[in-house]
This record gives sequence, structure tokens and C-alpha cells, in this order.
Amino acid sequence: MKIDILGVKIANLTMDETLETVEDFLLDGKQYYIVLLYSEFIVRARKDEKFRKILNEADLSLCESRGLYFALRFLDVLVKEEINGVELIYKICGKSQNKIFLLGGKEGIAERVKEKLEGNIVGAEHGYQDLDRVIEKINQIKPDILFVGLGSPKQEKWIYENLKKMPSVKVAIGVGGAFDFISGRIKRAPKFIQKIGLEWLWRLILQPWRIKRIYNGVVGLVLLTLKLKIKNKN
Repeated sequence: MKIDILGVKIANLTMDETLETVEDFLLDGKQYYIVLLYSEFIVRARKDEKFRKILNEADLSLCESRGLYFALRFLDVLVKEEINGVELIYKICGKSQNKIFLLGGKEGIAERVKEKLEGNIVGAEHGYQDLDRVIEKINQIKPDILFVGLGSPKQEKWIYENLKKMPSVKVAIGVGGAFDFISGRIKRAPKFIQKIGLEWLWRLILQPWRIKRIYNGVVGLVLLTLKLKIKNKN
């Protein structure tokens, strides 16, 4: 079942259903890509037609943001579960025997993530280099799963444009800043802050240079949601 918010389609799945779907993807021999939606994605997609197309053509677009989760509930849309990207990576790596490749973060970050994860991690490369060279390496190693942490919208556009160049990859997932959290480079917010939907504020305190992006995502989605709520009532 898919739900829609402001022109962006979201797969309404629990974490368990997501993991089962990923397993199915890995078995049928085709290629799939998954996006984890933040509030900022919805706001950006309103103005960036190509980005909206990429999100809506994804095989799974999942609600990652607690703010987006609350926005959907405010619009009376029942969301089964928020799918946290860090937890999704841990669960896939802990459960899957498939070969996994990590791409993204600053130099050294992906390698540190590799050390912290279970599973068959066969390669790790940072995102600040010639990515055509990384594609060549991926094709040599032939992983089944590719986690891409290049930041949005770069990672979604890169996956969309390059997935077919990496035929061994059955599932590619854009994971944003998850590598920074797993590596320990950035500390995650305490659980109670995550639960009340203020992890964005925690990240702003740790990374104040992100204020414009966070402001656009949080405030932008609030305004768009309020306008849609008023429109629906009328």
C-alpha cells in the first residue's frame, strides 16, 4: 500500500515488512533502489521535478523522518512505522548473507563503518573521489547490496543514473548521513529526543552549518502540511 503527501508516494511498511521486501528483491534477479524520505525531500520535490520523479519511481520510498511521520498523522494518514536508516542498515547487515558494499562519507568513514557492522561487507569507499572509479571497483567485487551515503539529493540522483552500470547490485539504498552516526563521527540523539521528533534539533546543535537545510525541511514541511490540511477541510 502506498500513501501520498504533496505529490510524493510513500510505501507504508513496517520495518519487518521492509526487510521481507528487501529479501524478495534480492531473490528475483532484477535491480531495485530504495529511498529514505526526510522532510526536506518533500519540500525539495515540490520545486525539483527530476527529484520528484526519482522518488516516485523508486521501488520503495520509506518514511524515515519523524517530522514527516507526524505530518502524515496530522493529515489523518495512518503510518505504520518510521523506518530509521541507521537501524535498517544494522538489520540488513545482521540478517543478510549477501555481499554488501559501502559508498559515502568523508575519507575513512566508510572503512570505520565496515568495522562496526556484521555481515559480508566486501568493500568500502568514501564519497569524495572519482565515482566512476568506484563503479569500476564495484563491478570487480560484484556486491549484491549497495549502501550510498552521498547526501541528498546527490545520492538519489547518482543511484538513479548509475545503477544499471553496476549489474551485480540488486538493491541500492540511499542512506544519507547514517555512516556518520554508525562510525561514531556524530553522536545520535538520546532515545527520548528521537521519540518526540526533535532529532533534527540535536543535529542542528552538533552541525550548525546545516541550519538552512534543516530550516527548509522542518519549517517548509510544516507550512505545506498546514496549507494542505486547510485545503482538505474546504
